[in-house]
Amino acid sequence: MDKAIIEIIKKLKEKNRNDLADFLIGCKSEIEETDQYGSYWNKFLSSFVIVAPVEKYKRLQKLSEKDNATILEFIQELHPKSEDLEIGFLNFKLLSNENTLKENRELADDWLERARNKQNEGKQLMEKWNFAEAISAFQECIELSLKAASLLLIEKYPHDHKFDEKEFKEMLDRIPNNLKNYEFHKLYLYSKFWGNFYTIAKYGLENFGIGSNKLFGKEEAELAQKHADKCYFACAQIKNYLEHPW
Repeated sequence: MDKAIIEIIKKLKEKNRNDLADFLIGCKSEIEETDQYGSYWNKFLSSFVIVAPVEKYKRLQKLSEKDNATILEFIQELHPKSEDLEIGFLNFKLLSNENTLKENRELADDWLERARNKQNEGKQLMEKWNFAEAISAFQECIELSLKAASLLLIEKYPHDHKFDEKEFKEMLDRIPNNLKNYEFHKLYLYSKFWGNFYTIAKYGLENFGIGSNKLFGKEEAELAQKHADKCYFACAQIKNYLEHPW
């Protein structure tokens, strides 16, 4: 789902139209220009298109004129009339890559489960004073959590151990407004910081002949745990919110 769909769902729920809101969960939106003139000189009206999975598409197609008008009213509140954009119509389109999105959700679920396992593994290693190994586990927790969030929000993820700024900025732009308080911008810093230690935490400084156990102690491991906990929890909230927006 994109931010426009999420905001419409919120407005529908505020008006106790959970029935309509549920139809929009898992949908996307597009804006298409029509060939009909609007209120401004030589400017065309646009159509707001809800792109829906097949089962929800069938239901949306059967909505009454009144329900269509209700949704369109909230869309027009979200996009007030201006010379740049005037929305006059609501249309529905079938989601073409539904299977791919389903596979992405399943893969993201798997990564979040693995991230939680790495989180727990790191805590167990901390109890045994295996601090370097704990840091490796927490780093993997951070990486898996963020890759899952990226897959859910922008349908792609980095194939190495780090996000670049462009990729992460694209992800940040898709964070629902209700989740902004989780400070996702800081998660980029955590990913970048601990990603630098991915190899060192495993093998140490080989050129110096210094093993990882001599480089990382309790203080570093506690910081890694704090960052991993925050990262996993925030990314898990993305999954929960996209499935049950409030």
